[in-house]
Amino acid sequence: MKSFKIFIYSLLFFVAQSTCAQVTGNLQITNNGVAPVPIFALGSPAILSTSTIRKGKFYFNPEFNLGLDGKPWTIFSRLGYYLIENKKLTIGLATNLNWFFMKRLPMINDEEFQVQRYASFELNGQFRPIKNQIFYFSYWRSDRLDKVGVLYEDFVNFAYGFDNIKLGNKNCISIRPSAFYLKDYKWVSGFFAAQTTNYQRENWKCNLFVTTAWPMSDMPGTSFTWNTGVNIPF
Repeated sequence: MKSFKIFIYSLLFFVAQSTCAQVTGNLQITNNGVAPVPIFALGSPAILSTSTIRKGKFYFNPEFNLGLDGKPWTIFSRLGYYLIENKKLTIGLATNLNWFFMKRLPMINDEEFQVQRYASFELNGQFRPIKNQIFYFSYWRSDRLDKVGVLYEDFVNFAYGFDNIKLGNKNCISIRPSAFYLKDYKWVSGFFAAQTTNYQRENWKCNLFVTTAWPMSDMPGTSFTWNTGVNIPF
């Protein structure tokens, strides 16, 4: 509870100071909602929304994800700070309070969802060796705040992005292969591979994407996951 209060006070301070802040965002409509750790999926079509409010080196990044039926899935509330930011290298730290709405099948005491709360620490970075190529790295540590849910999770991710690859005069694709290690306490521990490919046509206000992820070894409870849909930046 103490950490939650500190987070709220920090957020209120940030909002109070956010005059003339930069605001960006993205709305994603997908056939199968997939989480930032891409072996987790809603299992049905979803709307994923994210935005970033930035002031100086501080930023606030809320994400709201729900099914097409309007029922909640996950909420992320990230507050971060860029330690290093230049043309070649970006490194940032963030704290993230998130809520996961696990659907009960069947319902218990007329409750359709079990709400699980987690607090996360994040280290995120990007290195740009040459134009249109970016190396991404991140470490996330999540701990549950209640008696329900996964006790803790460690996530280490490495990705390499090839951006704005021209296909003719009007078509462009971006490809981001990645490899990550995931440890969910008493559930799964191992290495996974993934990729995301985006397609953009000249003058389009949106882009199309497909994401796939699969375990590198046989791990009970894990399997190949994929989703596709449209991104609408704003």
